[in-house]
Amino acid sequence: MRKTCKRRHYKAAAPTMVAYLLNPEVSTQERMAVVALRQGFATTSHFNVLADCRGMLALAAAEKNDRETLAVCELGLVALQNLKDRYLEKQRIGATGDELQALQLLVDQSEDFWKRQPGALFVSAEAALSKARAAYREAA
Repeated sequence: MRKTCKRRHYKAAAPTMVAYLLNPEVSTQERMAVVALRQGFATTSHFNVLADCRGMLALAAAEKNDRETLAVCELGLVALQNLKDRYLEKQRIGATGDELQALQLLVDQSEDFWKRQPGALFVSAEAALSKARAAYREAA
C-alpha cells in the first residue's frame, strides 16, 4: 500500500476581516442601501446590493450550518420579497418599519458573520452566487 499525505490543503486567501478593512466600501454599500430605503430614495441598485448580501450570507451560513444566521437570512428574504412585490405593483421601492428592521438586522449579521470567517469561504460563496445567478439568467 502506498502512503499518502493526510494534510488538508486550503486555498490561500486573506481572512475576511482583513478584506473588510481593505475594502470598507462593501459594508458601507450595504448600510447605505438600508439608509436609502429608510429615507425614501432607494433604487433597484440598492435592492440588488441587499439581495447579494443576503444571497452570499445564506450560502455561507448553510455551508457552516449556522442556524442563527440562516434565520436572519430567512427574515431578510421575506423583506426583500415584499419589496420586490411592492415594486412590481407600484414601480416604487419602499419598505415598512418591520422590513427595515429585518434588513438592518441582515446587514449587521452579515458584517459580524463575515468578520469571523476565512477568506476562502467568502470567495467560494461569491463564486456560488455568481454561478446560481448565471444559471437563473439562462433559464429565464
